[in-house]
Amino acid sequence: MDVFELGDIAKILGMPIAKAKNWTIGRPMTIEASIRTATGHGSRNLYSLEDVYLMGIANALSKAGMAAKAIGKLVGAIRTKFPNGLGALDTLFISRGEKLTYRIETREDRFPSDTVVQLAIDVPALRATVDREVRKLRQQ
Repeated sequence: MDVFELGDIAKILGMPIAKAKNWTIGRPMTIEASIRTATGHGSRNLYSLEDVYLMGIANALSKAGMAAKAIGKLVGAIRTKFPNGLGALDTLFISRGEKLTYRIETREDRFPSDTVVQLAIDVPALRATVDREVRKLRQQ
């Protein structure tokens, strides 16, 4: 089993460590570690590869201009909707309606008619990029 610390995740995803840290401590969202949550001074959160994929999706949404609070809600919804992970997903479609309600789908034809914003995330490509960066990290 692959185990990652926060610094590893930031390096794998090419994001600032401060941003990754904020996203794990509730500023303004929390992406929780699934292997172990830090419990005291000096202990560290330990993340799974699936957590890295999820942080990668959050990072993609951030780069697309989505607000952090909305990303936090979507990350929680993705974890709930896909409890076995993102491995079987092809493309993840995210839409926003006029009333600022978000929707997560696996098929584009399920968007409601009042959709204002549509985002598509190529999950296999994201996983491949993360896996390649993990291999590089392990070779160092």
